[in-house]
Amino acid sequence: MRNAFLSRLMTPCIMLVMLIFCSQQGYVVFKDYKKVTNKLANADKAPLKPRNSDKTFGLFTAAVRQADVPVAVKAPLSAEIEGIIRSDESWLSFAVIKTPAGQQSYREGEPLVGFDDAYVDEINKDNVVVQYEGTKQTLALKQPPYFKGDAGNSPVTKSKKDAGADSLHLDDYLVLKPLIDKGQLEGFNINPRNASPFYSETGLKQGDVVVKVNDVDMTKEAQAKNIIANWSKMKEAEVVVRRHAHLENIRVNVLNN
Repeated sequence: MRNAFLSRLMTPCIMLVMLIFCSQQGYVVFKDYKKVTNKLANADKAPLKPRNSDKTFGLFTAAVRQADVPVAVKAPLSAEIEGIIRSDESWLSFAVIKTPAGQQSYREGEPLVGFDDAYVDEINKDNVVVQYEGTKQTLALKQPPYFKGDAGNSPVTKSKKDAGADSLHLDDYLVLKPLIDKGQLEGFNINPRNASPFYSETGLKQGDVVVKVNDVDMTKEAQAKNIIANWSKMKEAEVVVRRHAHLENIRVNVLNN
């Protein structure tokens, strides 16, 4: 009888313990759920903090792209080409260049006197290319206004009384070009510049080689450079040419053409 009583009493006790346990677990779950829901509710109400990339700064204005500034064009080099002697051997080619510092002859690679960053880069038959402050400038050989490089515009025979006679020089009619043989300067070929009869009337012939001008030895480079530097200013000269195996003395004078 006692066992039956205990049996009947145990069942309610177990159920009570189970109920208390389940209630406790339910309370823990409900408490955690409440915390989560409160956090979500607070998150919806609180404004989002701006990111650093969205912040504006009053100290600096927005960057504005500036218009492209045109690069300043360098002023032309203050120099004039007075004469050019062109040879297939570059070391024998030189140009007579006039600058504010004076007039003198230059070879390729030589710096121009009076300029900090200018040198002769290339010598051509009718112009000189100069490197000036990192850029190339082409300087054309000075020519009289009446000379355009062809027979149709070349000066014809005129007396010295003609209006343009005073502006004529040997360089307007005669072209000197160095003659190199086995690396040595043998003189200068002298050729007509244009179709004027001046060349033949002075007694010059094709194939003549100038070896002297006004007693200056034209087979010596240092001496010949002085003649070439002044060839464009000379109106007359005593020229010695080698013709075949003989030497010929010829006087050239633009005022008597």
